Amino acid sequence: MTAAPEHQPDAAGPNALSCYTANLAAYLLAGNDDALDVIARSVRLAVRPGDEPAFSHHSIPLHQVPAEGELGFAGVPTSAAAIEGMAREIESSGQVLVLANSASMPWSRARAGDGAPHLLLVDGRRGGQWHAVDEFTALLPEGRQDPFQGWLTDEGLLSAIRPSPVPAPEHKLREEHAFGFPVPIPPDGTYQWVALSPGRTAGVPDLPGDWVTGTEAALAVLSEFWAGLGDHEPRRRFLDDMWAAAQHHAYRYVRIGSFVDERSADIATFTRAVETWQNLPMALRFAAESAARGRARPSMVQATFDHLLDADGPARALLPQYGFPAVP
Repeated sequence: MTAAPEHQPDAAGPNALSCYTANLAAYLLAGNDDALDVIARSVRLAVRPGDEPAFSHHSIPLHQVPAEGELGFAGVPTSAAAIEGMAREIESSGQVLVLANSASMPWSRARAGDGAPHLLLVDGRRGGQWHAVDEFTALLPEGRQDPFQGWLTDEGLLSAIRPSPVPAPEHKLREEHAFGFPVPIPPDGTYQWVALSPGRTAGVPDLPGDWVTGTEAALAVLSEFWAGLGDHEPRRRFLDDMWAAAQHHAYRYVRIGSFVDERSADIATFTRAVETWQNLPMALRFAAESAARGRARPSMVQATFDHLLDADGPARALLPQYGFPAVP
């Protein structure tokens, strides 16, 4: 593996997004200069309640953004077929998103056993090497995760995308809803990538089942869900979904703020919303760790969500003034 020099993340660029969306944004930018604004406008919070909740972070079907067709997951059972399929996708589209495991990427801070699915961009191939781009950056419990660009051998890439025989249910839910709306995902135990196919699925995508949409309604459901950590410790498996929601909402407001006159009072409104969203994952992780020690903190959780609503509401109300769709 050879790596490019480190660079500073852009708070309004792809590396401010989540482990699925950061490299999806980089992929979309290759064919759409407005991709970052499309993603910012797509940000929403919708949840399908239950013991294993599903999350939708985008109101625009991001798999239908490419002008050339529609994105969808492809999967094969063998490494040889994976090499062939990924090479074919690069030849036809110039790039391919592959489904990696964060703990298996050599540059990742994730520890073995703590890995999660991660979309990785591959935008070149020479002989038995692949050029990988990972725009994702974050301050993780294990340390700072920086963006990466470098070359991987066949073996290195296959190691990074080696499938889990039995993925965790929350991982499958995240993959299914990675584009904002449910899409078919390949069978368990397969090497997977995202393929660009000509044409589009007929009709307007929908969220099937009982979903709660709208920021206020969804946060009310999630406040109750996380306040119950004391009796439902396994709920901590969904902390990463809350982290993704926080990243996306903070990104939206940072993206808008980058175009706002710095003398405007709206800057303070957006900044407060950004900071409050960014504090949410840390507060929930603290609550989860306390619950695991037998000290549940439901009042703290509820106060955290109340504070978030208080900060997000005024920022949300400003969205139409800056050309963004109104969000309830």
